Amino acid sequence: MTLRLRLTLFYAAFFTIVVSFVATGVYVLTERSLTSALEERASQALADLSTGAILEGLRKLPGDAYYEVLILGNGDQPPDTLDQVRAGVPYIEPALFRPNPTNHSLVTLLTDTALDALVSDGELTTPAVLPGGARLQVLGRLGRLNFAGQGVTLTAAVFVGIPASNVTATLNDLARDLIITLAFAFALFAFGVYFLSSRVLRPLERVTQAAGRVTSQDLSQRVPVPRSDDEMRELAVTLNRMLDRLQESFETQRRFTADASHELRTPVTAIAGHANYLARRTDPTPEQRESLAVITSEAARMAKLVNDLLELARADAGFTLRMERMNLVEVLEAAREAVTPNDEGIHVTLHTPGPVLEVDGDPARLQQVVTNLIQNAINAGAHHVTLTLARDGSDVRLDVLDDGPGIPSQAVPHLFERFFRVDGARSGRGNGSGLGLPIVQWIVQQHGGSVRVDTHLGEGACFTVVLPTPSNGGDSTDPLDVP
Repeated sequence: MTLRLRLTLFYAAFFTIVVSFVATGVYVLTERSLTSALEERASQALADLSTGAILEGLRKLPGDAYYEVLILGNGDQPPDTLDQVRAGVPYIEPALFRPNPTNHSLVTLLTDTALDALVSDGELTTPAVLPGGARLQVLGRLGRLNFAGQGVTLTAAVFVGIPASNVTATLNDLARDLIITLAFAFALFAFGVYFLSSRVLRPLERVTQAAGRVTSQDLSQRVPVPRSDDEMRELAVTLNRMLDRLQESFETQRRFTADASHELRTPVTAIAGHANYLARRTDPTPEQRESLAVITSEAARMAKLVNDLLELARADAGFTLRMERMNLVEVLEAAREAVTPNDEGIHVTLHTPGPVLEVDGDPARLQQVVTNLIQNAINAGAHHVTLTLARDGSDVRLDVLDDGPGIPSQAVPHLFERFFRVDGARSGRGNGSGLGLPIVQWIVQQHGGSVRVDTHLGEGACFTVVLPTPSNGGDSTDPLDVP
């Protein structure tokens, strides 16, 4: 998941949480406000109704509200029991007013506990349920109806029922609108964060792209420094300073390797020459002859190490190969003849699809690749090495298979690292420097190809080199096997 997407999801989630809390607060406050407003209107209407101002009280009631006025007796004597309330005579018929009159009065919907509160306290507020299942909030009050024109005062119980559906419908509409608004705001905010983060992270992307172009062969690349005075500029400046130090260190190492390798060639050659001279022109004792043989062998080994170091120094310096159209079969035959194992029991077999298989490459360098792979197998303890050359689609594939002890799985990822040597069985006969396979990889990559290894411990190893073929390259169709 990209940093831009993570930022978008993080901030969008945070925004959603905050807005959800706000929306919940709006919903709760709206519910309380609506309920309070309706109860206030009902209370005002109830106050008018309980004093006999019937018309004024009805005007203040919501359009879908219910009301009921029960006459309990003459005078202002309040009722003593709830039975007196239930036995009251409706002042206006029908008892349930607007919008769906029924034969049930509000007082029949109330519990004895609620009516006891009315009798003792003179008022009540309680929920109730209509026969159809609709919920009401019922407000009740004991009052006196004064009819001054007739000179009559009546004790009455006045009830007002506010349907809960009124508030519920409003709250449902509010909840739907809040959800739609929240979803739209989330989408808009996420898009905005994604767009803005792309602009904010653009300098970082340029820094990443520039850093990706930096390799051990090209340390001259530098990351662009943003003009803004922020952390991104500081990061770019720090990376460039680090690259300066790395380039200086690599250049120093390259010069040292090249100079040391060049200077070592002369004394190594002199040592080998003098050892051979002493062995031919003098009459050394057997012990001296054995020492001269060791000196000659180690001098040859050191000479190969020096040559390998020079090869890698040239590779690090950007040395390129001279490409030409060539016959890869001839290169393999030359490499096979150049390798002369000391043991008589070692055999190198060559299988090719024909006498000609052309590629574009450097014949000397490709022969060095094959020679190094054969010598690597022999040093590992192989007795039989098989070279198989074949076409693989638009490429040429060379398999170098040996019957050696194989390579431990933990060593495979490091085989092409410089100076890496396999411990254990694979290095039992090896006297290499750990530079042969890195040189093989460099040469193959310079030809636009690749090299890999397939091995199992105790079952030998197979190095596969894949090279591109020229577009008009040709090859013979007759197979050729050379034992």
